[in-house]
Amino acid sequence: MKIDQIIRSNRRSISLEIHPDGRLIVRAPKSATHAQIQALVARKADWIAKNREKAARRYGDLKPKTFSPGETFWYLGEQYPLQFTDRQRPPLDLDGAFLLSRAAQDRAKEVFIAWYREETRQITWHFIDSYARQNRFKVKGVRITSARTRWGSCSANQTLNFTYRLSMAPLEVIEYVVVHELAHLKVRNHSKDFWRVVAQLKPDYQTHRRWLKENGVLLTLE
Repeated sequence: MKIDQIIRSNRRSISLEIHPDGRLIVRAPKSATHAQIQALVARKADWIAKNREKAARRYGDLKPKTFSPGETFWYLGEQYPLQFTDRQRPPLDLDGAFLLSRAAQDRAKEVFIAWYREETRQITWHFIDSYARQNRFKVKGVRITSARTRWGSCSANQTLNFTYRLSMAPLEVIEYVVVHELAHLKVRNHSKDFWRVVAQLKPDYQTHRRWLKENGVLLTLE
């Protein structure tokens, strides 16, 4: 059975992950041999097939964005249809529907990205400020990225990075991602100590982590 990607880290065990597009991702310890990985994949063949079928049923009808009238786009966990307007400023607004200026139609994706960037910046800063005041976190800055596979990251210089797509998710999911990265200011890895910090800050984090894992593939402009 084909393995699409192997990600090695300091983890202790091998885990399998089926991406919504059907790819098989293996997360393995640095010391794991190729034979050990292949043996686990062979033992889990039925599980892999079952979850690939599940992903195909759920995500198989995903289509690339065309930025056409009526097409829906996510914001804070809800979907809103796109409408064109003759108004030119701002080029994109949200008022029960996404209102895109006809003058910006040929650069619709760029306009959407800029809009999401600003929304993500404001929302993440709101949560960071709240948690920093209560827990004495020291954050030097926030950077909004175009990352496609990572929702957030924590730089060594105490800068937190978030993909612009994050504002497409529900507010509590955004809050979880912010908490996740703040926790990395205390624990840099994903050990039990790290998850203990996350749980202390947001006890229901697992619900929101699961939502993102199941629905994150939908939050895209691709």
